[in-house]
Amino acid sequence: MKKHVAITLLVLTTLGVLKAHVGIERQDGAYFLSYQGKQHDVLGAFLNQTNAMLRQCGSVQVIDINSPQADAALKAIQNYSPPDSNHARLLGLQQQGPWLLAELEFSTLNPAVVLLTSDPQTARVVEGAIWSGTTAPWQSANLIRRYIQDRAPQAPKELMNCFDPVNALFK
Repeated sequence: MKKHVAITLLVLTTLGVLKAHVGIERQDGAYFLSYQGKQHDVLGAFLNQTNAMLRQCGSVQVIDINSPQADAALKAIQNYSPPDSNHARLLGLQQQGPWLLAELEFSTLNPAVVLLTSDPQTARVVEGAIWSGTTAPWQSANLIRRYIQDRAPQAPKELMNCFDPVNALFK
């Protein structure tokens, strides 16, 4: 077999295999790479990697979840929508200035990420700046950051950019 025929057959076979197993699907205004029936957020993965390389987290503090400040944030969240929120458990808390970003899990609700404002004695949930539920098929960190920033544009971008979820449902 001649070399150019073999190369042409190899290219055509490769394209046929790719067409049979890989595709691009549109869902909720976004495009996903579909491989053997499972969707992958390639753009979200790229944005997460770019964010991880370019973000500046020097002004963002990780708050100990056993601290008084974490207790105030947890109480504000628990009082926000009882009775289900009464069983919230703090997974992580970050702060920049008066802004707090909390990741939580609940016994009867989906995990959530909540933006709060604080002063030395209290914390308050920012109305509407709450993500709750699964993010599939999107890359969760990028989707949650963008969602909360859209609902609270006054919140510092550094705080949003430095958020990386820990809950397994967000992975």
